[in-house]
Amino acid sequence: MNVNRVPETAYVNGRVYTVDDKFSAASAFCTTGDRFLSVGTDDEILSLCDKSTRIVDLQQKTVLPGLIDSHLHLNFVGAKRMELDLSGCTKTEILQKVKDAYAQAKPGTWILGNGWLNDSWEFPTKEELDEVSPDLPVYLKRACLHASWGNSEAFRRAGIREDTPDPVGGEYLRKEDGTLLGIVTDQAQAPFDSAIPSYTKEQLQQCALLAQEDFFKVGLTTVHDAGTDGETLNAWKELYEAKQLKLRIYAVMRVPGRPTYEELYREAQTYFKDGIQIGMYGNRLTARGFKLSCDGSLGARSAWMLQAYSDRPGHCGNGKFTDEQLYTILYDARLAGFQLLCHAIGDATNRQVLDVYERILKELPSADHRFRIEHAQVVSPEDIPRFSRLGVIPTEQTVFLRSDKEVAETRIGAERMRGAYAWQTLIQAGNCPPNGTDAPVEPFNPFIGLSCAVLRTDEQGRPAGGWYPAEAMTREQALRSYTSWGAYAGFEEEIKGSIEPGKLADFIVIDKDYMTCGQEEIKDIRVLQTVLGGETVYTAELP
Repeated sequence: MNVNRVPETAYVNGRVYTVDDKFSAASAFCTTGDRFLSVGTDDEILSLCDKSTRIVDLQQKTVLPGLIDSHLHLNFVGAKRMELDLSGCTKTEILQKVKDAYAQAKPGTWILGNGWLNDSWEFPTKEELDEVSPDLPVYLKRACLHASWGNSEAFRRAGIREDTPDPVGGEYLRKEDGTLLGIVTDQAQAPFDSAIPSYTKEQLQQCALLAQEDFFKVGLTTVHDAGTDGETLNAWKELYEAKQLKLRIYAVMRVPGRPTYEELYREAQTYFKDGIQIGMYGNRLTARGFKLSCDGSLGARSAWMLQAYSDRPGHCGNGKFTDEQLYTILYDARLAGFQLLCHAIGDATNRQVLDVYERILKELPSADHRFRIEHAQVVSPEDIPRFSRLGVIPTEQTVFLRSDKEVAETRIGAERMRGAYAWQTLIQAGNCPPNGTDAPVEPFNPFIGLSCAVLRTDEQGRPAGGWYPAEAMTREQALRSYTSWGAYAGFEEEIKGSIEPGKLADFIVIDKDYMTCGQEEIKDIRVLQTVLGGETVYTAELP
């Protein structure tokens, strides 16, 4: 116990899961400034206090460390409140939303939306959107962000014609007669990205503040933004300087849009020249990672597979780089001091990234590099041991189970499922996978992710008994994946991820005991209070 300073605030009579190395429990803790001062019993903590200390009775409520989402897209989360939210919509509902938006839209503007999933229906057509928006461009991103649906006017503005060839790493999907379907995947989205007006600095800042508001409500105090560009980073800095942005962000730099390799390499040099930036604004903003997106998604059949898709013979998905291209840019990023992160869904991509990482580590050895593979979703079983052997962190999104369970086995067959969504196998192989949501791809509520991790079911309890239940995490493992393992993945385990003296006073108070409530109740846990650096940034309105 640290007894050299009088605590400013003491929290007593609680159920505190510290998530320290021993997963210790306590009843009380105290803070001074933005740090935890001591953790222990009620009597131990109260003995440190004097009349100036504010005493908070937790009334036996449960306290957890502030939660960390280790992979999401902050701007897109905020933008989802500014565009059409198509999450959970049927095709009929989507078309009605577009029709309603068209009736209110200004001439010449784009109708934008995101969040649709077609797991129970085939890819739609541009003509269906033409019927509800004949002359305004419509562009709707699939929930995975690796496919989009546009109308004829969107294709016209993007300059895509019937004879436009597919780019490397993407497709303009076509009908049986060879005409454009209306769906574009991965790199084929680049012309649309260029045609749609970019967000202004003020809009980027609005996105960040809207996202921050939502994150605090569900107990997120740190997020790893898996695709930050220089313009966005500067917009955030202004908000931090104005003390409007308080959320802790681990920024992973990525060249925006879907550039060619030559454009990507050239633009990345700007980031490498600027170098890494750590612990800005009181440990609220760090820019230390550099990310490449190396394939697409399973849902869009653009994840790069070693063998063809079971439901699309002859098609193995879309890898984006040659081995040499991937090596060249990642080598430069490593020389500049960046942590390397690669998006890899398919087993071919995971193998490629592991191969390139291994080559770089032989040439630039490091005892503590913490290279990451984001998603590590479908991995050949023979490649799983390579993660811990090389010290590569697999960043998982347990919440993907909600939707992917509907299509994964159809896409890749039962045999390849042995290395897919293999959370417990990865843990038993010596890995500590941090957890995220890829929001807005999936809901950013961490308690849904925790529920998926523990139960291997969706919120409705499907499938009964769990989807490949042997790969479920224990409750302790799942909580670590949202706290201490996430902190480690960002080189921040010395300052966050657990409730321990000297660490940042980030914690949440929740309405159920996460460790003892019924497993089916985890998804429904509500956050009553979110505290960041000793400051209460959210308090629930109680009924």
